[in-house]
Amino acid sequence: MIKSLLKGTLILTITGLITRIIGFVYKIYLSNILGAANLGIYQLVFPVFGVCYTMFGAGIQTAVSQMIAAKAEDINYQKKVYTRASLLSIFTSLLLGFIICLKCDFIACSLLGEPKCADSLRVLVYAFPLCGISSCVNGCYYGLKKATVPALTQLIEQIARVAFVVAAACFFASGNPDKLCIYAVLGIAVGEGVSMLYSVIMIISYYHGMEYKKTYVSESIYRPLLKMSAPLTANRLTVALLHSVETILIPVMLKKHGMSSDNALSVYGVLTGMAMPFILFPSTITNSLSVLLLPTISEVNEDSNRIKKISGLCIGGTILLGVVSTFVFLIFGANLGSFVFHDDTVGTFIEILSFLCPFLFLTTTLSSIINGLGKTHITFVITVIGLAIRIFITIKTVPSQGISGYLISLLVSQLIVTGLSYKCYRRLIFKKRQNITG
Repeated sequence: MIKSLLKGTLILTITGLITRIIGFVYKIYLSNILGAANLGIYQLVFPVFGVCYTMFGAGIQTAVSQMIAAKAEDINYQKKVYTRASLLSIFTSLLLGFIICLKCDFIACSLLGEPKCADSLRVLVYAFPLCGISSCVNGCYYGLKKATVPALTQLIEQIARVAFVVAAACFFASGNPDKLCIYAVLGIAVGEGVSMLYSVIMIISYYHGMEYKKTYVSESIYRPLLKMSAPLTANRLTVALLHSVETILIPVMLKKHGMSSDNALSVYGVLTGMAMPFILFPSTITNSLSVLLLPTISEVNEDSNRIKKISGLCIGGTILLGVVSTFVFLIFGANLGSFVFHDDTVGTFIEILSFLCPFLFLTTTLSSIINGLGKTHITFVITVIGLAIRIFITIKTVPSQGISGYLISLLVSQLIVTGLSYKCYRRLIFKKRQNITG
């Protein structure tokens, strides 16, 4: 069991590291060609993308994974699940895209607080249906416990996106930062389109090469699909909305601190587009582990000793990774920021945010264990509490203290979230051992 977990984690980690390295270099490239202000505008479209993806992709992907895992031998049923799920996702994504196109000026001005985002939002919607189809196919593979294709899908998406934007910058944008920002957003759609084609070809090839009896599936697919995906989507939508509120609040509160619109976007771009990628780089390992840890814990749900052994190993490794990352960023953070981005502010952010690493990585692992034990509502509540604390501190401190107030909110909220997650994990393990021995 542990060997299988480590092997799967290794596969996802290797592809994830390659993807993260490409993305990291890409962020450096974007910061150079866009400038901090346009990078801030580019980053502002992601809250919208995150909310929409939650509605047309995230919940459906998890539901597909669960439905296919429940009938691993019924191939005809599986094919019907992912085709119906894809149709549902396409319909939802097109509807959301239509609404955003219709209201993009309102969203940009009134919600994002930056009118320049309107054109980027119009382009962003092209990625929605493509991303939705990929999510359904990936959900199918996760249900089959085959993580290689989803991992390669992410890698292909990243390569295609970067290649398109670099080509556009060389041949079409003529050094115009505003045009480059639009092409950077269009690159999201191009990357999703190429990766979608790959994932669809792979799933068709997978089922085409398998022998099975063609049977008529009489049971409804949409009803259980909606029954499973609706609560998952509702929970994740709540979290996505809070994340979006937090993200949008940063430049708004910085303007209240006295910054101009361009300066606020520049600071926001430096923090989210330059410093955070450094801090999150090691999380490739913990994210890969969490993807496979959830079904592994679910599989040994009745064996408390094995749960404790597996989770203890993962928690220990995560803490070690976090501590090492903190020391590396503390020692080299300032030099890295200055050398890579030619901006001393980036180095300062990296040094401050380095203290997040142990707690951030540990929370990811603990959440996956808790979800594997069937207590997804606990991680949902803890996440909402953390975001609410962060938003509250941001509103109260950023207008008076500037970006320092937001950094404080990150550190305080992450400490609380990690503490709550660990406390719940210990309580769940203790109860499980009591139930089994009793």
